[in-house]
Amino acid sequence: MAYYVYLILGVLCFIGEMFTMDFSLACFGVGLLGASAASWLGLGIGWQVLVFVVLSLALFVGIRPLALKHLYHKSQQVKTNVEALIGRMVTVLAEPDPQDNIGRVQTDGDNWRACFSAPAKKGQEVRVEKVDGNTLFVTPIQKTEETK
Repeated sequence: MAYYVYLILGVLCFIGEMFTMDFSLACFGVGLLGASAASWLGLGIGWQVLVFVVLSLALFVGIRPLALKHLYHKSQQVKTNVEALIGRMVTVLAEPDPQDNIGRVQTDGDNWRACFSAPAKKGQEVRVEKVDGNTLFVTPIQKTEETK
């Protein structure tokens, strides 16, 4: 009857893994499933503990690092928040003031204060070069003969 307890604990580990997503509870879940199989085969408590420990450690040390490497290898390259604005094309909402080159631009429905490197017209596309606080530093796009 002990194999039912191991089986239930193993399933609970797999359910918990869905919330943590770090592959540690899954390692223990597989170890508990192995212990459940050992119990079902009639092996003693010592064998059950040994199967649990060996399976859990083998997966935790051998498989978990590989799984994490392949599951999360791209997450370091994703730009978010302000980093995602750099290099984007935004639309001029208010032409820059000729004295201080400050105007307004819009990106994804957000209205930003912008410092222009050159004059730009309303509705023109400009490229974000850098972000400082709540100010975008933008450069008008120079159209070449090929893009006209």
